[in-house]
Amino acid sequence: MSQQDNARKRGLASASSETRERVAKAGGEAPHQQRGLQAANSDTRKAVARKGGLARGEQRRKAKQTRGASDEGSSSEIT
Repeated sequence: MSQQDNARKRGLASASSETRERVAKAGGEAPHQQRGLQAANSDTRKAVARKGGLARGEQRRKAKQTRGASDEGSSSEIT
């Protein structure tokens, strides 16, 4: 394989054959049983619940949509 081909590879494709074999043997097992909010501490779960469960990015999108709607309504047309 050329050096250019190697530069295009990402993730496991760019790993050594030993690493690929080790990952294949593990079969995608995770070292933890809980994921996401289940794995968070109680303070974090309470904070998310207070905010209505919206992710940070989703909150920003909603705020932007709200600002955009109010900007459109407040513009006056010149005739």
